Amino acid sequence: MVNPSRQPLPRGNLRTEKLSELIARQILQDIKRDNLRPGTVLPGESAMCNRFGAGRASVREALRILEINGLVTIKTGVGGGPVVAEPGGSAFGQISSLHYQVLGATFRDLIDARVALEPMLAGRAAAQPGPEAGSRLQEALEAARQFNKSDDLNYARTHSDFHAAIFAASGNPVLAMTANALKGIWMSRVTSVLFPEDQRGKVESAHVDIAAAIGRHDAADAERLMHEHMEHYRQYCELRYPARLDDIVDWS
Repeated sequence: MVNPSRQPLPRGNLRTEKLSELIARQILQDIKRDNLRPGTVLPGESAMCNRFGAGRASVREALRILEINGLVTIKTGVGGGPVVAEPGGSAFGQISSLHYQVLGATFRDLIDARVALEPMLAGRAAAQPGPEAGSRLQEALEAARQFNKSDDLNYARTHSDFHAAIFAASGNPVLAMTANALKGIWMSRVTSVLFPEDQRGKVESAHVDIAAAIGRHDAADAERLMHEHMEHYRQYCELRYPARLDDIVDWS
């Protein structure tokens, strides 16, 4: 738990930044410094007010900033309060979709970004030393085999999990977060765009080949295979759902 006895924030900083933003920044620093894991309960409003020398309105606004950005959750009821959230691409994607909507970015732009980014991450995963990346991908493949390919929900989830495992294995958390955000937006808005059951074996075969290339540290082959895999999906979407690809990426 964050130590509420630390010194209040210096008031000189208020010239350039709102107090609520300073408090939010300090809470994030506490989470990182104290290595607080997701699910850790943070001090309540009263403790934070005392620690930061601030009123409840500023503390609540700071927590709201963090909640909107998916960095904390607010539990209600007895024993409730701010809780450290699990970091991930979902919240980041939701915030970024606001900007994509203002820019007029379409789902065609989004899938184009995925086709450009995900092969690079596959190559980076293959370039990582040691067996960890290959093992991570084999675990994702094994999890996918536990479900019937005719189960659309589980097919979509395990397919997504395989790609997420590649992002995580790439060794770059910034690129991984960006790729997960793009994938998360796509999955939440275009989940109906799935390969038909008779083509899902080809998807599984592509995953097996990509995982094998990563396992043997063949970065060029991993990147090539992932590009072919993603390009195949893009072409399928263009053929079957061209109107959906012209839609603006909306915030929800």
